[in-house]
Amino acid sequence: MIRQGRNEDLPVIMKMVAETIYIMREEKNDQWDENYPTENIFQKDIQKGILYVWEENGEVLGSISVDTNLPNEYKEIPWRKESAAYTFHRLVIGAIARKKGLASSLIAHAEYVALQNDVPYMKIDTYSLNTKAQALFEKLGYIKAGEMAYHGKENPFYCYDKCLT
Repeated sequence: MIRQGRNEDLPVIMKMVAETIYIMREEKNDQWDENYPTENIFQKDIQKGILYVWEENGEVLGSISVDTNLPNEYKEIPWRKESAAYTFHRLVIGAIARKKGLASSLIAHAEYVALQNDVPYMKIDTYSLNTKAQALFEKLGYIKAGEMAYHGKENPFYCYDKCLT
């Protein structure tokens, strides 16, 4: 079940983030680290009402933040459309729940939120070293639109979009 995130979800979310950072380091991917994402960022997402969690049997197994807050760096990307768009951030799945389709379900929820708000267009990005996210986005119908420098990282971020109708 997907529901709005709450402050009491933060310890589990931060545990999932720590697990993900460990996995990313093992894969030589430095997209996330001790500086990002922080508990404060997730807390702000909860306050804004944009954080959603996947919960099963009372246990939070993943989370995603969904909004229209697009980075300024997106302005330089040759997107397929110039219209309003939704995006998602900080998609995280706990280690025990990986490879069960939860990431796809949370992304589908992000798309549902966009459609419910009459915005049938998604823009997202991921680090060029995050090959798992790239494969997932492409499997879900996202198309690479360009690359950008972001978060002061050495490697570029890849930008993707998807028309929802």
